Formats: sequence, C-alpha cells, structure tokens
Amino acid sequence: MTIKINVGVNKKIGLPDYGSAGGHCTIEIEADNSVLQDPEQFLQRVQDAYEVARQSVEEELAHHRPNSSTSRSHSNKEPEQTQRREYRQEYRQEYRNDNSASCYGIASAKQQQFIASLVKGIRGLDWRKLDKYCDTKFGKACSQLSPKEASALIDDLRAAKSGERSMSV
Repeated sequence: MTIKINVGVNKKIGLPDYGSAGGHCTIEIEADNSVLQDPEQFLQRVQDAYEVARQSVEEELAHHRPNSSTSRSHSNKEPEQTQRREYRQEYRQEYRNDNSASCYGIASAKQQQFIASLVKGIRGLDWRKLDKYCDTKFGKACSQLSPKEASALIDDLRAAKSGERSMSV
C-alpha cells in the first residue's frame, strides 16, 4: 500500500515602486507505507520534496527580479533601506535600457492606487489625458500597464508633480 505526501512552497517578493511577484510549487509524491516505519526516512523524503519545491519557486522568481545577475557592492550589514534604493535604481536603469518592458501581468493594486493618488495631485491631469499619455509612451491604456511600465509611469508622475516634467502628449 502507498501513501501520498503533499508539500507546497509559496513565496512573494517585493519589486520596486509597490510591485510584487509570487511563486508557488506543490509536489505530491507517493511512497510505500514502510516509510512510516522509519521516521528518519520519512522526514528525509519530505525534506527532499520541500527542497525541490523551494528551488523551483526561487528559479521562477529569478525571472521577475530585474538584473538578478548584477552583484551588489554592499555588505549584509548595510541598512535594508539602502539596499532597496539600490535595487530600485537598478530596476529603473534596466527599464531605460529595455523599453520593451517585459510583462509579468498587470500592475499591482498598490501601484494603481498610487498612480490614482498622484493623478489627483497634478493640476490639469485627468484619466483621459493619462490614458492618452500611456498610449503614446507604452502603446496601451493605463489600466493595462505591466508592473515595470507602471513603475516608469509613477516616476513620470512624480516628476510632473514636482514640476520637473510635463505630462502633455
């Protein structure tokens, strides 16, 4: 007789400017009932399955990390805020180098809420004008932007709010 062992791993990572990406892997394996007679063997089978699931999730999330091969010149002792700032700068630079904006879905709800709050604070800008701006810059409506494109739009809106940039099309 066999038993089923089911393990799962979920992980979510934060991306710059209110974005996030998640990975999930569930593995179901069948084992002979005798594995229950040896607790060490059972635990080893479960740990092996978790390790495979963890590796799978990490590999998937690596696709979402901008420029993940870039080595950072900071030690683990630096404040997390400095690490985040450097990560955002790398992310923005990658966007400037690759305007194709690889898509991993639609911008997060937090990004969309932040865009809405920025639009309210910019005199003369409304959703119709913003959609026209997005269509010109990204080739799609604001509601269809990828997380990467939404981050670039947030940068543009911040610059417009501070008077550094015009949002006219």
